[in-house]
Amino acid sequence: MPYKVAKPCKYPGCVRTTTVATGYCQAHAHFYQPPSYAAHDNRPSAAARGYNNSWQRIREEVLRNAGIPRAQWPLYDVHHAPDYNPSADPDHRHYTLTPMLHGDHSRHTGSARSKGEGV
Repeated sequence: MPYKVAKPCKYPGCVRTTTVATGYCQAHAHFYQPPSYAAHDNRPSAAARGYNNSWQRIREEVLRNAGIPRAQWPLYDVHHAPDYNPSADPDHRHYTLTPMLHGDHSRHTGSARSKGEGV
């Protein structure tokens, strides 16, 4: 049975190697910090932000009408134009809804946020 290839320790300047998934040798294992994804997103739940069951039905309708095969729906987000603002108008149907690949939608949203636009 083949062994795992040892890689250099992630600690700067350390010459030891390790096969541990964290990337740190035994002497520097205490430097490993597991990712905490929850700390990055402190927003209310999706349902609390207006993306509830009725939104899911509208989303499916938009993707179906765009001719996107159901197997590919997880790859898509539905973009609101203008940006969705539930306090101004909670009805998703009053917005222009366009399917976008998740990566494209994330880039668009991130770009708008960095410009100070309300996304």
